[in-house]
Amino acid sequence: MRSFSPGYYTGASTTWAVADALLTEVRHDEPKAVDLHQHEAPYFSLLLEGAYEEWGDGFHLRYEPYTLVFHAARTPHEDRMLGPCRFFAVDMLAKWERVIDELGGAREHVFELCGGDAMWLVLRLYREFLARADAGSEVEALLYELCAHVAKRPVDDLIEPRWLSVVDADVRERFSLPFDLAALASTAGVHPTHLCRSFRRFRGRTISDAMIGARVQHVARRLSESDDSLVTIAAEAGFSDQSHMTRVFKRVTGAPPGEYRSAVVGR
Repeated sequence: MRSFSPGYYTGASTTWAVADALLTEVRHDEPKAVDLHQHEAPYFSLLLEGAYEEWGDGFHLRYEPYTLVFHAARTPHEDRMLGPCRFFAVDMLAKWERVIDELGGAREHVFELCGGDAMWLVLRLYREFLARADAGSEVEALLYELCAHVAKRPVDDLIEPRWLSVVDADVRERFSLPFDLAALASTAGVHPTHLCRSFRRFRGRTISDAMIGARVQHVARRLSESDDSLVTIAAEAGFSDQSHMTRVFKRVTGAPPGEYRSAVVGR
């Protein structure tokens, strides 16, 4: 039986290594069968176009577009592409295997995640894969949330936890510092997976979105209140440089900082 290394798939592939994961878009241009094999790392696969089948000991799945499936590491299976198809895979490397183990291990070897939060999380990862710019912290937060969806230990997210106000304060006070999920989770006294999942549930966005929002808010205020250079404001807000600030600010507000300053204060 063949064993595929992380990020290897038999179609035409493009892979991005980020946040101790491999994000891969795979394209098959014609029908194809792949004999019995296993993947060395656990991974999610999301079919974007086409159809294919997958089967192994005790399971037989037929993928249609936006079918999402999680595979535990070293699960023997066979594949058959039923025509041209394209899918997106997320290989979870050593860090994420440890996180899943900390949460009790994966619930099953292979199972389908239909139309719920996990699918939208993987679609967000696909969006970050297509952009491939300044996304390390966002990818990390999304991967922590994905771990919660495959873990045996349930994550209680029905009642807003008291520690969330501590995280809110940290975001306001530490937005200019390098983004550190582990440190935020340690301050709150919870696992990073629990932090990411609960924050998005009760605040309506990811923790990294909140940090970016706080930085952009600070920049907007400084642009309207001061004549300081963009270089100075970028460093003050925690961006790596002026161009980084410009990309993020434009993505969030729709206008680059200089244009925003001219529109708001006329200079």
